[in-house]
Amino acid sequence: MYSHNFSNVSLVMERNFFKFLHGTLEASIFYATAYDPSSPCSCICVGEKPSYVTIKLNETKVAETTHELDRTWNQSFQILCAHSSDSTMIVITLRTRFSILGKIHIPAHQLLNNASLHDGFFPLLTEKGKPIPKLKLRFRLGFKHAESDRHWGRGFAHGTFLGITSGVTFHQRSNCAVTLYQDAHHRPCFQPPLHMDGGQMYQSRKLWEDIYKAMDGTKHLIYIAGWSLNPKIVLVRDPETEIPQAKGVTIGELLKRKAEEGVAVRIMLWDDETSLPIIKNKGVMRTHDQDAFDYFKHSKVVCRLCPRMHHKFPTSFAHHQKTITVDIQSSIGHREIMSFVGGLDLCDGRYDTEEHSLFRTLNTESHADDFYQINFDGASLHRGGPREPWHDTHASITGQAAWDVLINFEQRWMKQCEPCLLLSTDEISDLIQPSIMVGHDYNWKVQVFRSIDHISARPLLDDVCVAECSIHAAYVEAIRRAERFVYIENQYFIGGCNMWEKDQRCRCKNLIPVEIALKLASKIRSRERFAVYIVIPMWPEGVPESESVQDILHWTRLTMSMMYRLIGEAIGETGVGVHPMDYLNFFCLANREKVVRGEFIPPSSPQHTSQYWRAQMHRRFMIYVHSKLMIVDDEYILIGSANVNQRSMDGRRDTEIAIGCYQPDFTGERRDSSDVHKYRMSLWYEHTRRIEQVFLEPESVECVRRMVGIGEETWMAYSGEDVVDMEGVHLVNYPVRVTKEGCIEEIGEDGGTFPDTTALVRGKRSKLLPPIFTT
Repeated sequence: MYSHNFSNVSLVMERNFFKFLHGTLEASIFYATAYDPSSPCSCICVGEKPSYVTIKLNETKVAETTHELDRTWNQSFQILCAHSSDSTMIVITLRTRFSILGKIHIPAHQLLNNASLHDGFFPLLTEKGKPIPKLKLRFRLGFKHAESDRHWGRGFAHGTFLGITSGVTFHQRSNCAVTLYQDAHHRPCFQPPLHMDGGQMYQSRKLWEDIYKAMDGTKHLIYIAGWSLNPKIVLVRDPETEIPQAKGVTIGELLKRKAEEGVAVRIMLWDDETSLPIIKNKGVMRTHDQDAFDYFKHSKVVCRLCPRMHHKFPTSFAHHQKTITVDIQSSIGHREIMSFVGGLDLCDGRYDTEEHSLFRTLNTESHADDFYQINFDGASLHRGGPREPWHDTHASITGQAAWDVLINFEQRWMKQCEPCLLLSTDEISDLIQPSIMVGHDYNWKVQVFRSIDHISARPLLDDVCVAECSIHAAYVEAIRRAERFVYIENQYFIGGCNMWEKDQRCRCKNLIPVEIALKLASKIRSRERFAVYIVIPMWPEGVPESESVQDILHWTRLTMSMMYRLIGEAIGETGVGVHPMDYLNFFCLANREKVVRGEFIPPSSPQHTSQYWRAQMHRRFMIYVHSKLMIVDDEYILIGSANVNQRSMDGRRDTEIAIGCYQPDFTGERRDSSDVHKYRMSLWYEHTRRIEQVFLEPESVECVRRMVGIGEETWMAYSGEDVVDMEGVHLVNYPVRVTKEGCIEEIGEDGGTFPDTTALVRGKRSKLLPPIFTT
């Protein structure tokens, strides 16, 4: 711990309070005066129309009331803020569908200085700032700074965390059981050297085999909601499997058999409207949606394709949830509900093990019939590897939270499909109520979160209004509570555009990256240790030089630059001789393999000098990080289908689901005995092939520098000219350089491109794609 002067720190903290509008804006909108024909706005208000109130932070709408004829709302909002106080304006607007009736502008610094000024009956103003006679709005506006909250930085100890209580459909549930998975499968020899209570070794679970067993053993229902499902995918492929009868069985065959046995099999897939017969149903996203529909069309399996409707872009966003709900045999002899939630779709290329092989599995059961590589034009097994390795995370739950996942499925099905096709759980006589389940494994508290709107599900609760953004709220709450460290794995990492140096109007408003940066800045000013580890892919899936990939990389760079800038400023203010990378680091996963005897020899090869050919010659490729995971203090875990970008967090774009969970008995000083801690250590073992003493204190500078050292060493092996075998160590540093002032610089003599490509690491803003698609 660094020595410091507490009075100076207090002054710095006080200055920081006023520098940022960082916390929760609490707004209550009560009522407005009735329509007055003598008012100046009478010319635009012919007759009374339903009115509503919006609240904006600068140009971004953050809240909206219902539309009411009598102009009485009595609605309250808790608005998460992480904005610069000197440039943020709070704008409250009374409007009808077609016209603005009046506005009130409140500078953020005014609210911070005197919150009591904003509780009363206020006159509305014209666009030019003049009061409108007799047109007033009754509202209350207050602000609670994040660092003044009694839960700030206190973690989840003593089981007092009640979950997210506002703007959610599902509340936190007790007495649940949770199993955490990494990757689709692990070989029997993958055994992280971790000891469980009782002395036995930690054993990671095999996701796709557990899914097979759960479906095979169900008696009443199988409900699947997915972004993609390929019915020809085989779940069980390990020669050493404990269920050899499942080898070679496709998921389509399994589901048809269960439907013939009388199980209600209901599948709800995103309808990719570009999946057309003229292109053999492939579609832009290759989701197999039409293939799945055709496969099950003449069977007892009911498969429905559901478009993701949007008021402006009806074909541009996706139903991205990935859930499976079944009934299983409980420990006391009855049936109980189990749900799977996470990042893994049941489709091409997702089957992978801890090896994440590029070439060595191409002539084995694992990938001979499941070659997947969409980052090269024309890639195929016929032309050889590297395949695209896939790293992902998932979970299964039992207890009341598993029923909440079931209810989510039913709400979506009732909105877009035939409600009569759902099986009523009241008809299942031997289905046990989740409140009865007790035992050693039922020691978790679990809450189901969603990004969803009234177009995709019914009914949403009144306080959720037209859209639920509880996944975003859960991320922010967990980061604010964090005491020691945050570990993230995610396919994307974009947000906080209000704090970017440019492109601030792209409306990528989620606060997750800026919340992390402000947490780190606070810890630096307090001279307390804190560390953040973020694992993302080298580039988003697709041809790295393509317009969309370069656009996403551009947003990612702006996000990273903003975070390091805020950290650098905090270091500069305190005068502490530390480096930004002592606090925040970005990593990727990658692999490189030497040729081994018996490897698959492709009959053809890629075009020479192409990116595909160079990757083949250099025997390397990234491991695609598709996880959607955050671990806080080894106590709390968020896991699901949501990426850290605006599409996933918005509520009105992609449809998502996630769970936040922890074990109350294993927090605080007992956190090292938690399943969350063991899971994080198992992930780190998979990425580094090490379990070291410093890993037990992720917040320490020693641990940070050790991880960065491993990443640097592995990056040199990956990016060097000589082909070396990385021997299972996959963690590499993200290819940028960070200065002590918090500036990001390119590395290498090529201006900052990824190995074997001409793609810029910093990305490039697209001149064609609107930000709403790529943020």
